Amino acid sequence: MIVALEHLRQVFDALPYPIFAKNAKHQWIYGNTAFEHLIGTKDYIGKDDTAYFPMEQVKVFRTQDRRVFGSEESLNEEEIGEGLFALTRKMPLTLPDGSVGLVAIILATLKSDKNRTDRSWISEALKREPAAQAEHLESTWSQRTEELQKRLNAVESMHSSTLQIARTDTATGLMNRLGFDAELEKAIHAAKETGKPFGVAFIDVDRFKQINDRFGHAAGDKVLTAVGRRLNELPDVFAVARWGGDEFALLTELPNIGQEALRQGFEEARQYAFRPVKDHNRRINISGSAGMSVYPDDATDPEELMRYADIALIQAKQSGRGRVVLFDHKLNEAEKRRTQIMRDLPEAITNGEIVPYYQPIICTSKRLVRGVEALARWTHKDFGPIDPAELFELAHMCTMAGDLDKHLRGKAFEQVKPWLDNGLINYLSLNISPQDIACEDFATKLLGRLAAMAISPEQICVEILESAIVGDLESAQANLEQLSSAGVQIALDDYGTGFSNLRALLDLPLDKLKLDQSLVRALGANNKVANLLTSIMELAKAMNVRVVAEGIETRLQSTFVTSIGCDLMQGYLFSQPLPYAQMDAWLFEYREKVA
Repeated sequence: MIVALEHLRQVFDALPYPIFAKNAKHQWIYGNTAFEHLIGTKDYIGKDDTAYFPMEQVKVFRTQDRRVFGSEESLNEEEIGEGLFALTRKMPLTLPDGSVGLVAIILATLKSDKNRTDRSWISEALKREPAAQAEHLESTWSQRTEELQKRLNAVESMHSSTLQIARTDTATGLMNRLGFDAELEKAIHAAKETGKPFGVAFIDVDRFKQINDRFGHAAGDKVLTAVGRRLNELPDVFAVARWGGDEFALLTELPNIGQEALRQGFEEARQYAFRPVKDHNRRINISGSAGMSVYPDDATDPEELMRYADIALIQAKQSGRGRVVLFDHKLNEAEKRRTQIMRDLPEAITNGEIVPYYQPIICTSKRLVRGVEALARWTHKDFGPIDPAELFELAHMCTMAGDLDKHLRGKAFEQVKPWLDNGLINYLSLNISPQDIACEDFATKLLGRLAAMAISPEQICVEILESAIVGDLESAQANLEQLSSAGVQIALDDYGTGFSNLRALLDLPLDKLKLDQSLVRALGANNKVANLLTSIMELAKAMNVRVVAEGIETRLQSTFVTSIGCDLMQGYLFSQPLPYAQMDAWLFEYREKVA
């Protein structure tokens, strides 16, 4: 539009007739080149007639102008200078701000003869002048209009192409966010007229970063392109966009088949989109999660529709990934709760509301307490006790995991030091967030804190997740080697359920593997689990690391992990996580019982 107006200005400047426009305050707001030549200055914008004409003539101008502001057109003879007369056509004009104004074209000008005292001839002469020039004016206007139309067509074509480029994702050829927003607005407008519902869905590739890390970014782009193409091929889908990263958005028509049938159809579509992708001679297995909201059942506002679809997607990923979830308003309440928890988390850390609980770690041979693991516990003022897994996930989502761990470490060092000093335990085990273990100076700061507390590095065990070393192996390895060299024990937590990189495990200075408690709990229910745990024990022996079995709840589980050579155990069979005072009493009582 700006380009088109510039071309229009060029057309007016090319005309030989002075053209100007005024606002209701009689101020000039536009004039073409011919008008500037006529009045002899370019410094007129914002000024009124009083700047260049005597007051007697200004009164005449304003009388005529007010009629035009009142929606009349006028054709007047005006004296615009000493002996200079003009025939001016004025028309009402609505300005962009909605106020009234006028636009005028001076059709002819005439210089009076100084030797003639009467002026009756001026009117006739002015009227003859535009008639004589009418044919030339019409020809010029037609030519300029045709030129303007050509330019406007070119601008429109360029605008259309530019808009198409601006709305397209270069990696996949799909629409991007801008394009999707426009399609969603169209869909809502159409649905209001037809009454037909439609679905808004968010879909993402599960663990896409690991695909990039394992197969390379070119393969990752191929996966995204394949998924996008398959989504476009789905029946009833009328818009697909790459929303960003590994996430897609789509719009789909919805047959009236009921909630469960809709969910099943959505699940079949998800399975179709996430079939394996072939890259050269490699087969890349992929999965994806999806969430959908429905217009108008869930919302009629575009932002709410997308937010609800995103909430459903989050629920799908939290439920184990590789599944679909249809939005309902219970999910919205759950999301409000999560948002409130994340909002309150920083203040809770600062105020010491999140405290360490301790769970004992028992050796399998003599059943003695060897250490305790510090675990975060938070009782929210509105929601009560927060599930530890949820707390860690939300802290990670709002990048507060490092702050949370730092707070817990400081509190645990103070509380546990007496247990270490009097021999109640040999070591304190601490969970380290992936963000911390990748920080360049983490090891240095931790060792400095231990020195300040007079705690020996040998009395500390740091537990890291597999995701920490898979995500940034180089940084994690540097920190872990520095800690290990100082005497800190290194444990790999939740082992046996992730995507273990055995090469990385061999390169890291590990002292322990902690078996994921889901494997221990599956003992007796799945015969293959016993064989798997036995195999992990053989791997641990080859790597010369000790094994800690988490989640021990029954004597049968305790007996089995002892029989296959596990060194340490941890679980509710011995004690649930307890606050400091209760764990202090438990440790003394347990020591007496074992003695």
